[in-house]
Amino acid sequence: MRKLLSVLLCAAAFGAPSAFAANLVDDGDFSQASLAAWTQGGDTSLQFVGFDYSGTPLSNVLNRVFWDGNSDSAGLLGQQIATHAGYKYTLEFDLLRFDTSYGTTPVVNDSQVLFNGAVVWHQTNTSGDWTHYVINNLSTDKASTWLQFSNRNLYDYTELDNVSLVMTAVPEPSSALMLSLGLGGLLLAGRAKRRRRG
Repeated sequence: MRKLLSVLLCAAAFGAPSAFAANLVDDGDFSQASLAAWTQGGDTSLQFVGFDYSGTPLSNVLNRVFWDGNSDSAGLLGQQIATHAGYKYTLEFDLLRFDTSYGTTPVVNDSQVLFNGAVVWHQTNTSGDWTHYVINNLSTDKASTWLQFSNRNLYDYTELDNVSLVMTAVPEPSSALMLSLGLGGLLLAGRAKRRRRG
């Protein structure tokens, strides 16, 4: 009986994700100088990886960022992430609007973050300086989740950098309860089998 319990506990431990602090986003800092790890969509005509010349506090001319300068129609940048159903995730990223407008031309931009197609963050007319954003308590019921950034810009560019998605919490109580019930059922089945043999 003890042997069966040890085996079940080991299986549960190995079945659960172990690296809570690991960034699940590939090339979230765009250091590869390409978008090979990402999937583009929508209007991609002015999307590229380039250096940050903004001159604001986070700016570093040797630091590569994602530039999105789509005119009028939205462009998408996304990545399919391996996830675990029932776990919680935290998304962090840095965003800046690089204003290239002239004179009195109004600056218009609309930025969104989508998690499995659902909008989890939305902002219009992002401020000029680099701003760090944190979105907590994201969850999914899928083993593979789409993380996408949508930007619509008129007369300016949006810069994106330092994208990270990390697992932050164990499954919700209902998931833990189902796991406990499953382990309990297996233990009872093993005990009943031993009684029939004896």
